[in-house]
Amino acid sequence: MLPTSILTTTSRRREVDESLNNVAYRKIKDKIIALVLPPASLIDEAYLAKELGIGLTPVRQALRRLALENLVVILPRRGTMVADLNFSDLQKIFEMRLELEALAAQQAAVRATPDQLSEMENLLAQTLLTEHDNQQLIALDRAIHALIARCAHNEFLEQTLDWLYCHVLRLWHISLNQMDVLSEAMDEHWQILAALKTGNSERAGLIMRAHVQHFQASFQRTFQPEQSIPERWSATPVGLEGARPTDHKNSLHPLMGLRDPLRSV
Repeated sequence: MLPTSILTTTSRRREVDESLNNVAYRKIKDKIIALVLPPASLIDEAYLAKELGIGLTPVRQALRRLALENLVVILPRRGTMVADLNFSDLQKIFEMRLELEALAAQQAAVRATPDQLSEMENLLAQTLLTEHDNQQLIALDRAIHALIARCAHNEFLEQTLDWLYCHVLRLWHISLNQMDVLSEAMDEHWQILAALKTGNSERAGLIMRAHVQHFQASFQRTFQPEQSIPERWSATPVGLEGARPTDHKNSLHPLMGLRDPLRSV
């Protein structure tokens, strides 16, 4: 039997490794969502590890997790690429969100605790202080949707919605100055909160469904799959400081599908 001290040391080392893996995962994921790592860009793992101040192993394990979430594509013997934004796949994501976000709101109306409702009210109050700051509004929108999913008290539903929302967040960042739906979205959140407080699951679901549909309609007006795309994101290797496009308007070129990396090979 191993000495207790060795067992303790091994356990602590595993906890540290797991912590580094999670740190790498969260930071890289946030960079992809915020487009610091742009769609279709190659990832320089060594540079990324240096910028994060961690080893290559946590970075590679984080990239494997992100590949399972379709945020990166690992190409054997070619490296890792940030998944491109594909119009067809995003339409499918909208279809799923439409049903699952409504379901989460319906369940939240029945299962939300008083503390959770109070937390949502506090989040919405913050939107009144940042109504002209789109970056802050996006962060608050994400927090509100995540909270509603938690209020449903269904971890499988919560995880699925988080995965779907991360893909939608990349659209938010691309279209920040083109899709003026954030203020309307916050008004709808207040209506959803009112329905949750009264336990009206049907109304909560209907408002959430309309909320998702409004964003989808705005997206479709802004980005059309047949639009010509004069400028692509840079596909040069990047770490945390990715190349930025000079024109975001037509950056939904379907080079790489979120689900089918072979389309880009």
